[in-house]
Amino acid sequence: IEEVAATDPDAVVRVPVGPEGVGREAALGICRAARLPEGIQDRAAKVITALWRVAVGEDATLVEVNPLVRTRDDRVVALDGKVTLDDNAAFRHHERAPFADGANTDERELRARAKGLNYVKLDGEVGVIGNGAGLVMSTLDVVAYAGESHGGAKPANFLDIGGGASAEVMAGGLEIILGDPAVRSVFVNVFGGITACDAVANGIVQALELLGDVDKPIVVRLDGNNAELGRRILAERAHPAVRQVDTMDGAAAQAAELASVN
Repeated sequence: IEEVAATDPDAVVRVPVGPEGVGREAALGICRAARLPEGIQDRAAKVITALWRVAVGEDATLVEVNPLVRTRDDRVVALDGKVTLDDNAAFRHHERAPFADGANTDERELRARAKGLNYVKLDGEVGVIGNGAGLVMSTLDVVAYAGESHGGAKPANFLDIGGGASAEVMAGGLEIILGDPAVRSVFVNVFGGITACDAVANGIVQALELLGDVDKPIVVRLDGNNAELGRRILAERAHPAVRQVDTMDGAAAQAAELASVN
C-alpha cells in the first residue's frame, strides 16, 4: 500500500471520519468508493466497522489490516494486522498489564513509569526536569546548544513532571535522574502556572531531604507564577548542591559547564 500511495495516489481512497464515527452506512460508502465488488461489500463493511470499534474502544493511534483478502468462496479475511496503542490512555486499560513486555525497555524508564513520570533516557550528561512537554523539549534544545561550548555536553533524558510538582513527584524525578551514572549535573527548568513556583521550590527542598546525600550539582531556573518567592525559599534553604540561575539560557550553560567538569 505504501508503494501504491507513492506511485499512484489516486488509487488510494481516503475518507475523513467525523465524531459520528463509522457505522454500517459509512462503511458501505467506503467500500463503494474503493470499488469493491458488490457481492462482498457487506462483509467488508463489517470489518471496517470493527476496525473503528477497536480504534476507539482501545484508545489506539493506529489500527491496520493489511492484507484484507477475498477468498475464492467470497469470504473476507483479515490475514494480518497491526495495532498501536496510546500509552497515555493506559490507565483506562488495566487488563493489558499482564501482557506488557518490558524486556527491551530501559530500566529507569520502567521505574519512572511506575511512579507516573514521563521519562525517556537519552545519550547525554545533563539530567533535565521540567513541567510540560513543550518546555522540556525546548530545554533539551537549549542544553544541546549550550553543550557545544562546554565539551559537547548533551541532555541525558526527557523528564516531564507535569502540572504538579509535589515533594514526592520531585523526589521521584530526582531519584531517577541522579541514579543514572551518566548524569553529571541536573537542570530543573520550571515555569510556574497553575502550580506556582513556591510550591515547586518547596517540592525541591523536601525532595532533597528525602533523598539524603546529593553530590551532583542541580541548577534550578524558576519563572512565572510566584517565581520570586520560590527563589527565596531555595536561597534560604541554601542546599550545597543547588545553584539558581534566572534565565533559561544561563541555567542551561551552567548545567552544561558543570557536566563537562564533573
